[in-house]
Amino acid sequence: MDRAAIAREGRRAQALEALAFEREREQALDSQLREVVLEAEGAHVDALVFARMTPDDASRVREALGTADGDGPDDEPLEDEELEDTADEDDAGPEPEIGRLEHELERCRAMQHALERYVEALDGTS
Repeated sequence: MDRAAIAREGRRAQALEALAFEREREQALDSQLREVVLEAEGAHVDALVFARMTPDDASRVREALGTADGDGPDDEPLEDEELEDTADEDDAGPEPEIGRLEHELERCRAMQHALERYVEALDGTS
């Protein structure tokens, strides 16, 4: 019985399982980050784009995207000064969450890198 080979095989399986988990975690974190950024920046992007469209087309797009909320101030294109003001309305806003998610993504990717190197090193030993 080659105990070292059994241990390497077991560690390799554990590392590959952890690597699969970290890859799934990366996808989930990336999805969360995209959601937060969309929520934070979507209205600003819409305002810029809708300003270039006809009101009827803009209304149809709002309806299709589920952002139509009737006749309100959001239905009118914003002026450049108003667009700048909307970015400063909420001091902290989503930035802390975006920063946290970006940090977690970095850690997750670093963990994946380390696990990949570990598996490579295991495969190189006998």
